[in-house]
Amino acid sequence: MRRKAPFFFILLLAWTIAHSVRAQLHQAVTPDKPKADVKQNERKHAPMETLVQFKNRNGKWLRGMIHWPAVSAGGAVPGVILFHGFTGDRNESHWIFVKCARALQQGGIAALRFDFYGSGESEGPFKEMTLQGEIADAEDAVGFLRAQNGIAFDRIGLGGLSLGGTVAASIAGPAQARALVLWSAVAHPDHLGRTIMKSGKAIPNGRGNLEYDAREISAEFLEGLGKVNPLASVMAFKGPTLILQPGKDEVVPLSDAEEFLNSAGAAVKEKVVIAGANHTYTSIAWENEVIQRTVAWFRKYLFDN
Repeated sequence: MRRKAPFFFILLLAWTIAHSVRAQLHQAVTPDKPKADVKQNERKHAPMETLVQFKNRNGKWLRGMIHWPAVSAGGAVPGVILFHGFTGDRNESHWIFVKCARALQQGGIAALRFDFYGSGESEGPFKEMTLQGEIADAEDAVGFLRAQNGIAFDRIGLGGLSLGGTVAASIAGPAQARALVLWSAVAHPDHLGRTIMKSGKAIPNGRGNLEYDAREISAEFLEGLGKVNPLASVMAFKGPTLILQPGKDEVVPLSDAEEFLNSAGAAVKEKVVIAGANHTYTSIAWENEVIQRTVAWFRKYLFDN
């Protein structure tokens, strides 16, 4: 019996060491649970970019990204939604939407950029998109952003490029946006339809659909363009409105910017022509000016004075 005692103590010591190591490992890999008296949505967080998806009113998934600035515990920041143009996506040409969203983020404003139904990574084929559908998606995006913890419900700004500008102008009033910025915005959507019909190629047995820029364009989309009047819509919007227009736009005539300025119902409104710029501001100098003016406008009118 005396000879077995050392062996027993050795087993006891080994079990004690193993139990201690297992407990330490469990503690290392198990995240701390939030305290019961601290709600997750009240926690302070650093700037971050979050991939998101939300359903539109037809139950289809729209995908995008929110660029969050730092938000203090219990605080709320303004938010801006960027609407991409026809055949574009949430990044836009030379990633100008990414750059603008990050600049807004650095300026203390959350920015949502997303793909309309049928574009980018959102659900649906492009041939099913319509301008009316994009307007509905935009309204749903406003509701989605407003529902996020940390967003100031009454401090939402809208921005849009090209046909995305048409969308922004169309919903700014009903969405009760506080400020609006238009880039190369299309004042007459039916003119876009004429361009597509002139240069598009008929699809055999396509029921009036056309191929344009390697995409199938539906007859429904073309027919719907003439039913949207962004000039009448922007007349009803009273918030500060900035209209940015390229000096050498190869897609939208300069007169569209002037019509937006004259139609805008805002007491505070401004038109700026970016000298020499093309439709999507494809140069470092042009994009910098557009982004800087956009951020400055939203910072001026989205923060409480």
